[in-house]
Amino acid sequence: MSQATQLLRRRSDARRIAPLPPLSDDHANYAARFTYPARRDVRRLMRSSSRLADLAIVFPGAAYAIASRHTPLETRKTAIAQVEAGEALKAVAATLGLPLWLRRLPPEAFDQPIRALPHGETFTRRIASRMPADPAHSAMWLQAVTFGTRACSDDFALWLADQSIYAEPGDPERMFGVLASYAWHSRAPHTRAHSLIVVPWRPEIAFDTALCAAKSWFSRIRLTLQLSDGAVSDPWLSGGLVRGYTFVPLLDQGEILIEARAMQNCADQYADRLASDRCRLFSIRRHGDHIATLEIAPHPREAGMLTITQLKGRHNLAAPLEVWQAAYAWLAGQTNLRRLPPRNFPDRQFDNAAWTDILADYRAAIEGAAWLPEAATPVVFDELENEMGELARRAGVSSWLFT
Repeated sequence: MSQATQLLRRRSDARRIAPLPPLSDDHANYAARFTYPARRDVRRLMRSSSRLADLAIVFPGAAYAIASRHTPLETRKTAIAQVEAGEALKAVAATLGLPLWLRRLPPEAFDQPIRALPHGETFTRRIASRMPADPAHSAMWLQAVTFGTRACSDDFALWLADQSIYAEPGDPERMFGVLASYAWHSRAPHTRAHSLIVVPWRPEIAFDTALCAAKSWFSRIRLTLQLSDGAVSDPWLSGGLVRGYTFVPLLDQGEILIEARAMQNCADQYADRLASDRCRLFSIRRHGDHIATLEIAPHPREAGMLTITQLKGRHNLAAPLEVWQAAYAWLAGQTNLRRLPPRNFPDRQFDNAAWTDILADYRAAIEGAAWLPEAATPVVFDELENEMGELARRAGVSSWLFT
């Protein structure tokens, strides 16, 4: 048989296939709510059978999984047969690997392949009250819940589900990557990264508290990577004993972390300023007790001169008058107050061996955690911190950490 004859026969056979019946206006409008790439296949599925049309309405996620062809062909055939036979939705969901709670989400929620999601009774009961009220927010909400499960735990996914931050689209891996890692390490006390957490994540924590705690934790990681022992050796000014107060330069991450914990302040957030020679920190102590933290930086108006830019007591409160007097007496005795700014800021590389070690347990437990970069660089850290700043904007979190 010639190719032309075969082609004519195929066309003739195609003409003999009965066309699918048109959808009702209500069904057509409902099908239009699915994401554009899957809309045509959803319409075809709904036109093929009244039972499948009903499935699209009562369980949009199941219809999407069948119509979008992200599910293996044999699985889709089995699910279609179950629907046509009138089997329970629970059986159809089990065949497609979908949790039954997913049926509560509208068609707008499904714009990507549906990844593994929790099926447990407790999760199902708790997620029901956390569904987004606006269908337009449901796709981003579902992506966040999916990522939360994958990147941390069911509890973290439920916590994300409870937030009101899904009015705009976004990439959950970039938005929540650091936050998920912080939450996971909060429950991993054996890890090195856990030792850098001051306020651990817990299911009842407020979003603004968690985001600020995650940002502080990430800054302490940056401090660990940028200020390893010996990275900064010049304190600019000399330490010493003045009026009973000892002035101790803080040059490496170990010393700065001790100071931050003792003073309950933000000294551990200064990694980049210290590494780029924009300032120096000193601990002011009396009889071994931490009394205040002092910042030295170029004078804002007198070029080439150093000055005191901050002097804070515990919890960033104002330092006592006698501490200020001792600080200015100490400053007056310095012989190196003139310091010309460098033409080029130093390029101090991150300690990538430490970065690998810090994340080793998390990567081993969570599929490699590909959303966190393999190599740590200032650019990468700046990008991740900018993402957290954007998340703070979405959530209306106001903190100096994001200014």
